[in-house]
Amino acid sequence: MTSVKDKLEMIGIVAVIVSLLILGYEIRQNTDTSAAQAVFELNESARQTLFQEATDPNLASLISKAEKNFEGLSERERYMYGRWVFAHVNLFESAWRYSRRGVISDAEMKGWEAAFCGYMARASFRQVVQSVEAFTPEFAEESAKWCE
Repeated sequence: MTSVKDKLEMIGIVAVIVSLLILGYEIRQNTDTSAAQAVFELNESARQTLFQEATDPNLASLISKAEKNFEGLSERERYMYGRWVFAHVNLFESAWRYSRRGVISDAEMKGWEAAFCGYMARASFRQVVQSVEAFTPEFAEESAKWCE
């Protein structure tokens, strides 16, 4: 009788191990899917932001005006330009957070860093960023190193 009991226990142990392996595989697949979805959403947000710049003549005009003479912007224009800057900062900070979690690769993050430095090279962009607390302290500290 014990041999049947031993066999049943062994089958039970094997079933538990197989179940754990399957569960681990499914969790890994879900993690990979979640990471891919996060990267897709980040890239889609960037695409939408850039598309708006390219297709909205009012926004393009505002950006150009801010880059030429930020001090000459009206209060409303400063507000609108500030929202545009904040949208970009949000994208870069999101990319940085995904990078810290291993969702995007170091090579991909280098591209985001280079783009960030390109924007920070614009005096008007930098002025808005420095005048508001647009970043979390951790991101502000890290991103300051990118453009040195």
